[in-house]
Amino acid sequence: MSVVQTQLLRLSGLGDTASEVERQLESWIEASSPAQLVGLIDSASLSLLNDAFAQAGGCEGTVWLIDREAGELVAVYNSGEESDRLVGFRQPVGQGIISMVFAQQLPYCENHIEESPGHDDTLDRKIAKHTTAMIAVPFHFAFGLRGVISCVQLAEAPRAREGFRFSDVEILSRASNLVERLINGTLLNSLLGLGDGA
Repeated sequence: MSVVQTQLLRLSGLGDTASEVERQLESWIEASSPAQLVGLIDSASLSLLNDAFAQAGGCEGTVWLIDREAGELVAVYNSGEESDRLVGFRQPVGQGIISMVFAQQLPYCENHIEESPGHDDTLDRKIAKHTTAMIAVPFHFAFGLRGVISCVQLAEAPRAREGFRFSDVEILSRASNLVERLINGTLLNSLLGLGDGA
């Protein structure tokens, strides 16, 4: 943290203001559905994610947001050709690898996904595809864990190479962190009345 940032934090009342901002954002997030929250991911963020999916060697990627009330992770964005069939899919928390990444808040990479004991093939059966490899990373914004971003290789789709590497996990984690910063900036600007049209 820079000296300027540290000095700003010490200004009278700013700590209280920061706590209030965090409380208001959490309240708003809790009152919003995943379908509403996906609107926070603007076109620049989606472009960044799509580039990361491709750079990591994935066939497609998905953004999953938590619906705490329903206890499910909801696919709110997918970069694949059949995204219309995938978006809206609900993965129960406690079932499958996506839920494990959400619960443990740790990145995951598996190059033989069908052999993984945590793999749930419900989505594969729904879209008639076979996932062969997966990267999944936690997705944070607005001061909390909000979901998971995943990137997969499919048996039916062309890909640059077989499987993922550790550097591919870093690519997806970095993209997740950048999207988090973009969303947080948008939320804070809006909260402070600095956004578009304010």
